[in-house]
Amino acid sequence: MKSTICFRPTVSLLTLFFSFILAEACGPYYPIIPTPEFFKSESDYRSMAEFEKEENLRLWQALTSKDIPLYDIEEAVYKSSWEDIWYYTGYYQKPTKNKLYLYLRNNKNTELSDFLLTAKFMEERWREIRSPWYYPADRNESYETGDFSDIIRNSRSYEGTRLKDRYALQATRAYFAARRYSECIEYYDSVFCDIPDDNLMKRMARRYVAGCWSRLRDSGRADSLFAASGDIWSISAPDCVEYMTLHNPGAPQLMAYIRNRASDTVFMKQTAVLANKIIADKRVKNKGDWTFLMAYVKNEYCNDRTRAYSLIRQSLNRTFSSDGLKDLARAYKMKIDAQLGNRNSLLADLKWIESKAVEISPEANEWVRRFQNIVYTDWIPRLWRDKDYHTAILLCSYADNFSSDDSRSEMRESERHANTLDYSCLSFQLMGSLTSAQLAKAYSKILADNPLFAHLRTKARTDRDYYNELIGTLAIREENFDRAVYYLSTVSHHYQRTMNIYKGNYLARDPFAHYPTRWAESEWGWEYEYPTSHKYGSCPLDAKLRFAGLMSKYKKMMKRGVSEDEKAKGRLMYAIGRRNSLEECWALTQYWRGGCCDLFSPELHYWECDFSEKNYAFLYNYETTVGHKATEAFYQKEIEAALAMFVTDEERAKAEYLLGNLRTVVKRYGSTATAQYIKTSCDNWRNWL
Repeated sequence: MKSTICFRPTVSLLTLFFSFILAEACGPYYPIIPTPEFFKSESDYRSMAEFEKEENLRLWQALTSKDIPLYDIEEAVYKSSWEDIWYYTGYYQKPTKNKLYLYLRNNKNTELSDFLLTAKFMEERWREIRSPWYYPADRNESYETGDFSDIIRNSRSYEGTRLKDRYALQATRAYFAARRYSECIEYYDSVFCDIPDDNLMKRMARRYVAGCWSRLRDSGRADSLFAASGDIWSISAPDCVEYMTLHNPGAPQLMAYIRNRASDTVFMKQTAVLANKIIADKRVKNKGDWTFLMAYVKNEYCNDRTRAYSLIRQSLNRTFSSDGLKDLARAYKMKIDAQLGNRNSLLADLKWIESKAVEISPEANEWVRRFQNIVYTDWIPRLWRDKDYHTAILLCSYADNFSSDDSRSEMRESERHANTLDYSCLSFQLMGSLTSAQLAKAYSKILADNPLFAHLRTKARTDRDYYNELIGTLAIREENFDRAVYYLSTVSHHYQRTMNIYKGNYLARDPFAHYPTRWAESEWGWEYEYPTSHKYGSCPLDAKLRFAGLMSKYKKMMKRGVSEDEKAKGRLMYAIGRRNSLEECWALTQYWRGGCCDLFSPELHYWECDFSEKNYAFLYNYETTVGHKATEAFYQKEIEAALAMFVTDEERAKAEYLLGNLRTVVKRYGSTATAQYIKTSCDNWRNWL
């Protein structure tokens, strides 16, 4: 039976495609830097009606029971029809799970039920007459003409105190809907005179009165009432922000309006000028909001981080309009701290932001994204510029694993799933961008006993197998094979089995076999042509360790071999091994192959197109750092030099055979044992002559 040692068929394109998919999945993907909101709120636009709705839902909860969920109140008060309320509140026992309906039914609270019916009747009647398809059937009917006299009469007849303001609002709406503008103004002035100005119903009614003045062509009075109600969106003055700062600077709607336009540089700079006046205004209680705004403008649009830092600290010692905005201010302080490299409060801030990112919180994911933005956008580039590699890696790993669940730690426990996420993260790319000596030094510092690092290690991955395997791989990349042997010899077999490059059998290839060229230059750079056949057997353990040991041996052989033939063989094997470790057997020096994405891919909003070039140019990239062209140039030069060093024909024949040059062996070294083996063992050898 003839030997098949010379048989080298090509592999199908399907196999090649599949190998690329696996290769790409082996290592880290390109990182996604979240772009959440810190001050601006473009994705959370709220109209005046939304502000009123949120407050009204809480008032309904106070009127009834704190045990009734706000979404049940919203369904009944805002989403239900007049008929729903009629059937659900007890007039007919229609089944329901809505707790507000059940409360009204069980407590036989007809006062609240009657009011809901009145409000819904008013709302539906008004919606009907505003329809472009509305046409009254009988102009003699009050209901059809839309004069709302019945609703006005019903609302004004209420003699209680509990719902006085609510019925007064309904009467005001009815006057406005009936276009009885003068009567609406007169009624409002009389009925709301003894009701406090901060009452929600009075503020809502005031907007209708403002609408009356607007329709009576008195825009001055209309704007003053809109401002008093907080309705900045309805103000007709040329500069509605400046108008609001003069008439009602403490209105939360003013800040919401500004935050929705926070991407407008000119607008924000102009608004920041007004902020100093607003902070000095005694009517303004939420001075923290405005100091935060000034800090944001100074940092984002004026590049004055020192002043921004001073302002953001001041803001946190002042009153905010809401806890949510104060939380954003603290998060933004963390961002400025990162830009300045200030670690004074980092540990306390980490513990605080962990409390915001708890799984039960509906905003947990957004807080995760905010923290990762701070780390990836600000901390890492800063620390890397300062050559503080160990802090950068540890903090980045902490951020990579910053989540509201523990799925990562659970996945590490099984060989099947472990490491999938730990290699698909930015911290791993950071480590791979250092030299082996730098990473070894950084790792020793990562294990330091101090409170900050101890806290970071609760989420960051710091086990020795993870680091030593990478240090050894970096040493192979650097051709420091003795160091590679030292570190790789400490990596456990259990850990090796968890790695995708082992599970995918990428280390089963023989790194000292000759593989004909698979590359071609195109407009996209160097690409694979046709893959050569190689054995995809089960992946041996310690493959990297074995390779490093042999490369160390060949490196010494080429310098201190006992004969010229031995030195030449060492040089030849070293050149083949080096080329393969970067190309055909790439898993010896790399953790992934392929991919065509940009370095950074933001999740939301506009991102600077040159962000990665400015901030992450230090990340190691095989395509630009090594590249196929440089590898092939080295390989061809070393092969030619090695072949020229051989002295005996037998050793020359063995070298040419190893390189796949069978024709050369037979023609030039026909009398050698290697040539005789080819003639007697390989099929169709004459085809090569």
